[in-house]
Amino acid sequence: MSGKRRTAEYAESRVIYARDDARRLAMEVAGLEPGVHVDPVAMRVVLEPDETAWRRLERLWFRVKVDGAWSAASPGQALLTSRRLLVRLHSGEVFSLWWGSLVGFDPDLEREHVVLDYGDGAPRAVTGPGAALVAVAGIASLYGVSALTTHPALTALRRTAATAG
Repeated sequence: MSGKRRTAEYAESRVIYARDDARRLAMEVAGLEPGVHVDPVAMRVVLEPDETAWRRLERLWFRVKVDGAWSAASPGQALLTSRRLLVRLHSGEVFSLWWGSLVGFDPDLEREHVVLDYGDGAPRAVTGPGAALVAVAGIASLYGVSALTTHPALTALRRTAATAG
């Protein structure tokens, strides 16, 4: 098997795993499955008293759009919570992206990215297989748990779940 083929298969398996985990998160948020324990201390971040850590994303890329152009992708990791997305870049910078402050939310699972717009002229984007998890957390937090079954951005998750059985 060629190196390119192995790399493509590995990338595809990461996407499949992330989408399966996104479906599990949707079930947990809806109260249909028990949640998993996620320790925010491992990422050296502090949560609010009423905030619940849902998932840790080990690998993602973070960009900011300034003057109409996206910045270079910065690698990092993230913590998904009931109230925000905490991003820690490999450089050490930490960004706290609150769900409740968004004016625009554009998840695209086919392209593996989610754009978060705070109305300040500098939209942020997170990219990688974990985009499905970010989409589920954002949709549940912004639109309510019932939107997990109707939001068009999650169609691929519902379609895969329906055909997997």
